[in-house]
Amino acid sequence: MLTAVSLVAAALIALPTAALAAALPRTGWTATASATGGGDVPARMLDGNASTRWSTGVPMSSGQSVTIDMHASQTVDQITMDSAGSTTDYARGYQVFLSADGANWGGAVATGTGTAPLISVSFTARSARYIRVVQTGSTSWWWSIAEFNAYNSGPQQPPGLSANVHLFYYPWYGSPAVNGSYRHWQQGGHNPPADIGANLYPKLGAYDSGDLTRVVSQQMAWVKQSGAGVIVYSWWGQGSYEDQLAAGVLNVAAQNGIKVAWHLEPYTGRTAASTVADINYINSRYGPSPAFYRDIRHGNRPAFYVFESLRITDWTALDQVRASAIVLAQTTDTSKVAHFGGMYTYDGIAGATAPGWQNAAAYCKANGLVWAPSVAPGYIDDRANPGNTTPTLGRANGSTYDTEWSNAIATSPSWVSVTSFNEWHEGSVIEPAASNPPAGFGYETFQGAYGTTGTASETAYLDRTRYWIGRFPGA
Repeated sequence: MLTAVSLVAAALIALPTAALAAALPRTGWTATASATGGGDVPARMLDGNASTRWSTGVPMSSGQSVTIDMHASQTVDQITMDSAGSTTDYARGYQVFLSADGANWGGAVATGTGTAPLISVSFTARSARYIRVVQTGSTSWWWSIAEFNAYNSGPQQPPGLSANVHLFYYPWYGSPAVNGSYRHWQQGGHNPPADIGANLYPKLGAYDSGDLTRVVSQQMAWVKQSGAGVIVYSWWGQGSYEDQLAAGVLNVAAQNGIKVAWHLEPYTGRTAASTVADINYINSRYGPSPAFYRDIRHGNRPAFYVFESLRITDWTALDQVRASAIVLAQTTDTSKVAHFGGMYTYDGIAGATAPGWQNAAAYCKANGLVWAPSVAPGYIDDRANPGNTTPTLGRANGSTYDTEWSNAIATSPSWVSVTSFNEWHEGSVIEPAASNPPAGFGYETFQGAYGTTGTASETAYLDRTRYWIGRFPGA
């Protein structure tokens, strides 16, 4: 019989050299096993009670296995199997496998030998829905697990950043220095770098979204200054310009503790079926990144905002991914969201009056959906679209932004989405705008916002975003 002191010593032998990150939430997880003894059912290894256990009920032999279904793809780089009070029942040998679909497993991501009741196994981070452990040893003892946990020990979001405030982010800009030519800045017939298709001028000038060192690193620092923890990446299809830049942006975001959700744009030929394929592609390609956003409060699922979702009338195909992803429709029409996991608005002008917001919020709450109304500091696209008749919405030195935030918070949203971090063509940005833009082009500035002037005004909307996050109960 082991004494209390020797039990502690045995456990310490198996602890990893680096401290474990917080275990992933196990809500909704299920477990199965190749063998079960009596009432020691597999569910007991996920019940949070170390005094209960799963066990084989027969001696350990090679090939016995347990399989965990997390019911959503998650990034995993470590598992623990704790046999707790059953101190002789740890796996004498093990192989760990990961799978996205429960059918295709590939090779083992880790193998090893158990030496103590607490077995901790680390491996290269991967996205998976299923975890399988195959026991490879033999002994007369049963194999038991009192508690099974999985971990993502990658960079964690810094304290003070809200995972429930999401900034729409546009990576579509290019310049000769990086891209080989200007991209987007010339919209409306303009001639960058001094003359651009926007009514405000970026503090960074006519920048390139592929400039990770000068531009994207600075943008992520500004996102952190705003207090928002998530950007919503404008994505235009597999192989698009934005798709090609995504990995680099995710890397820089990860370095800053920023998470990345996805704005699925209406590229030519987009359908409900192609949207499902896009979600699976994004999950597979970018899911392993530590910057890949998942909402712990909603089953640890990633988020996909579908812009102009009403262009498509039949979204039945989304049922294929609804359990593993939060897919939001851009609408407040509750009759248009039968296959979606939530609603958002995007429209920065509508946010000033919030038409239909209370009804949409109530519907989402009653049906377990995410409600993510969008707030904006203003809207003006006259230089990007000369001669158009689109309404504009002045910033009123910040009072417009305050009104929209107040309207959003009044609906008790799941998330607040911000239109936008850097959609310069529509003048809805909170990214710093130059206080002394090139003369002669009629650019506006943030001068006067919240009483600021000069360079202090450039970051006024970042600072005000943090102010409102502090007043958002869901933040």
